[in-house]
Amino acid sequence: MDNLVRLLELVYSSGSVYISDVMRLGFRREVQEEESWISFLRSWCIYVEDRLAYLDAIIYELELCANYMSVVQALVQLRRGDDVVFADAILYFKVIRDFEADKLAKLQLFLQISTMHVALRREFAGRFTGL
Repeated sequence: MDNLVRLLELVYSSGSVYISDVMRLGFRREVQEEESWISFLRSWCIYVEDRLAYLDAIIYELELCANYMSVVQALVQLRRGDDVVFADAILYFKVIRDFEADKLAKLQLFLQISTMHVALRREFAGRFTGL
């Protein structure tokens, strides 16, 4: 039923009774939907890249504190064993960073595949439009 409704909407939107015009509009809409998906993926990649930069900054600061405990002790009242807390925090943030880096790599691969898929759809739609 949904397919019939979509077909009727395409016929109405195309303003034509010819199936070639309806199919051309359908292909054009598919390409537009795929392009919006690619735009979403690109923005998500940027978000994850920003998150990685933030995590790198946290890790850097924690490692700096762990390496210069005497400076940290002068600035903050530390108890015995706080160096273990720093080590655990560094390890925790490194695990999160590795997860985010893996997620970014997969998102970029998915983006690359989606871009190739849209190129194929555009090529197909172009061939159909030429008929």
